Amino acid sequence: MDIIPILHRIAEGENAAFALIVEHFQRPLFGFLGRMGLTQTAAEEVAQESFLRAWRNIDTYQPERANFSTWLFTIARNLALNELSRQATTDQWTTDDGLLDIACSRAQPLDVLLESGSRRRLRKALLSLSLTDRRALALAYVEELDLASVARIEGCTTGAIKVRLHRARQRLKQILEMVDG
Repeated sequence: MDIIPILHRIAEGENAAFALIVEHFQRPLFGFLGRMGLTQTAAEEVAQESFLRAWRNIDTYQPERANFSTWLFTIARNLALNELSRQATTDQWTTDDGLLDIACSRAQPLDVLLESGSRRRLRKALLSLSLTDRRALALAYVEELDLASVARIEGCTTGAIKVRLHRARQRLKQILEMVDG
């Protein structure tokens, strides 16, 4: 999606054009927040607040510095970290079964059963990782952002993200091997 024409429409006073941005990014943003460990309710609230902040600050977005998705996901990441911190202090942290719900084509019943078991194992293994590792894996492999975008969102270097992803994959592999072994 080419965001620049939409931003021009918004700048010219066509506020309804922002709905196109929400439609395009709502599902990926909500999925990202769920993979960070937010409950469905908290993810909905953080996603809504992310869009509101993006709307209020749309004039500060600089396309030459980062993709719009990077800018939006950075807003969401910061809000989610605040929410997770708040939940941790009030001991309300929970996870949803929908953590790794990824749309797929229809499969046969046996395939669905096997996939469901694999998803549960993967979900448990992912929850064993640190929030930082889960976030990096979600951005790189589920949201399919390039390493530079992940680094911008996480506020670190591309090299640091490469190392974090490598270590997270290794740790995930170890956890899955322990479950299988």
